[in-house]
Amino acid sequence: MSTTPKPLFVYGTLRALPLLAWALTGEATQVDAIKGMLRKATVSGYKRCVLHGCDYPAAIKDENSSIDGYVLLLETTSQRRKLDDFEGEVYKVTPVTASIKHSEDDNDKEEDTIEVDMYVWDGDMTKVSPEPWELERFIADRLDDWLDLFDGMELVGSSED
Repeated sequence: MSTTPKPLFVYGTLRALPLLAWALTGEATQVDAIKGMLRKATVSGYKRCVLHGCDYPAAIKDENSSIDGYVLLLETTSQRRKLDDFEGEVYKVTPVTASIKHSEDDNDKEEDTIEVDMYVWDGDMTKVSPEPWELERFIADRLDDWLDLFDGMELVGSSED
């Protein structure tokens, strides 16, 4: 019996679609294969921060903030395990409510809410900077290095589903 995993909200390096494609398929070029799983979304009550000495961000509780990202509608538990492995143990899987836009138009105010999981920082809080983390800077400065590092590697989920 196969069950569909709970949707996942991604807000950091996994918003770089070639990196997300690599994490899910083993190939950074498979962006078109994953686009159908993505929905633009926002999660309130958290903020995205730079981690000192790291390329990736932390999501931490902040009632006055919100984080933009994607809700990822995963198809298999294997995909979910791959992302859990990618994120590692310094993030705690936390249930949150995401608001999904009805259309790609940023002026469209119609939204639906959905219960999702999000990786929330559970590591050393002294590493968290008040500085906001920017996807554009990661893509411009570091994405190619990350893809080169992971080239030829593949995350192992499971072949059971």
